[in-house]
Amino acid sequence: MNLSEALKILRRYLWLIALAAILAGAFGYFFSARQTKIYKASITMLVGQNQGLAENLNLTTALQELASSMSKMISSRTVAEKVVADLGLDIPPEQVLEQITAQPVQQTQLIEVTVLGPEPVEAALIANGVGNAFSELVQRTESSRSGLTAQVWQSATIPTDPVKPTPTRNAILAVLLGIGIGVTIAFILDRLDTRWRSTDEVEQAMELAIMGVIPQITSETHGNNPSY
Repeated sequence: MNLSEALKILRRYLWLIALAAILAGAFGYFFSARQTKIYKASITMLVGQNQGLAENLNLTTALQELASSMSKMISSRTVAEKVVADLGLDIPPEQVLEQITAQPVQQTQLIEVTVLGPEPVEAALIANGVGNAFSELVQRTESSRSGLTAQVWQSATIPTDPVKPTPTRNAILAVLLGIGIGVTIAFILDRLDTRWRSTDEVEQAMELAIMGVIPQITSETHGNNPSY
């Protein structure tokens, strides 16, 4: 099959491809729109030190490495339990832990903490609660021993727009998927259709040259030509 034949098939089944794209896009949009909206609240924490480190260590590099380690400590049950207790939340620590993500900002002493949840006010409240709880835990366990500190550099604000679902984006992806499905079905139907649609197809199938073509007789041609 060459490009010209493929284009003929696509033109023949253009209605099918368009229908598949429209149905897929509509399904993708409305399915996404009915999903629970998720909001994202973020805080930024700064890892520092009061008393300094050993003289043979580079202070900046050491604190960057500590930021990476502390980001893993933030996503711990200990922090989640303290957040629930401090805020008086009526949810288990495991649920809070599932909402928390902490990632160090590369080449800095900063840690970005994000909280995802269906309620924007609660997401911001938990995010700020995580920052305060972790800061207190570090101060309680590390400040007098090594001088390490972790403080909230930027607090969370109440998010106004959900981060997911994204109906428009999902609808576009669904349309592209629908086009692909429609094209696939078009080529399958063409393979299953054994009818000849042109003299070229007849010559190719029979491997013989066509000497003449008998026109189709319809009621119109029969009326215009009584001799038929």
